[in-house]
Amino acid sequence: MARVLSGRALLAVLVVLPTLTAWTAAPASAAGQSSPGVYDDEPVDRDVEVARLGYLNGVRVVFSRDEESGDWGLRQDGEMGRNAPLAYDEKQSMLAAYLTLTPRSVPVPRALLSEPPAGTPTPPELAYRTIVASLVVADNLTVPTSSGMSATAVMTCWDLYWNSYNWAELPGYPNPASVWHPTKTYYSSDFGGMKMYSYSYLANCGGYARHRIYYKSGGNYHKHHDYEVAYAHWQAVKKGSVHRYRKVLYDGAEGDTRNGKYTG
Repeated sequence: MARVLSGRALLAVLVVLPTLTAWTAAPASAAGQSSPGVYDDEPVDRDVEVARLGYLNGVRVVFSRDEESGDWGLRQDGEMGRNAPLAYDEKQSMLAAYLTLTPRSVPVPRALLSEPPAGTPTPPELAYRTIVASLVVADNLTVPTSSGMSATAVMTCWDLYWNSYNWAELPGYPNPASVWHPTKTYYSSDFGGMKMYSYSYLANCGGYARHRIYYKSGGNYHKHHDYEVAYAHWQAVKKGSVHRYRKVLYDGAEGDTRNGKYTG
């Protein structure tokens, strides 16, 4: 089971319904620090949002689907020292995660009903929900106790999102920027081949942090997530639906926390 895991223990081993606040994680194509020319060479698949949720503790959650690949996405954004990701159970479908994260007063996007694989039992909770065809936007939501994450949980620079993972890179301690992480790509082929889902957690404790997530189709990798995470913020992303070769790329940076895996 996944949960927020303190990286300090790991370091010891390694070393001896109002308006939502502005989104702080910006798509790299819209950020001033983006590398010139990258976006002509690497277009990003259009992400169609189906739900945008804001919580009283400052966490923002977006459910989406790629227009090109059909892969589903779950993105969570938050602030270091203030909050932590709310959805953490990778065994949940996107629909199940949505039902866990929202109260019955919030409608369910019709598009999410087609997300679980064929033959998946219909969640009983749907009987109490309104289904809508439009984008769902809900703000000032209370952090659900059923999400498995404490409403008071917070992330530090030395916390990992998952305690079961394929990779983890921690910043320096006690000064995060004292450790430089070079550009690094993690391929699903190095972790068993084709996978249904990519997971990437990235925290910016050094001033710059960027991650990109890809899937392979027609012999080429296609990018369907590209974000710079604002300083002193974190972002957790789940992308996927069917078995594909996948990869996650991190830009070289000092003081960032990288954590991720592939499943399915």
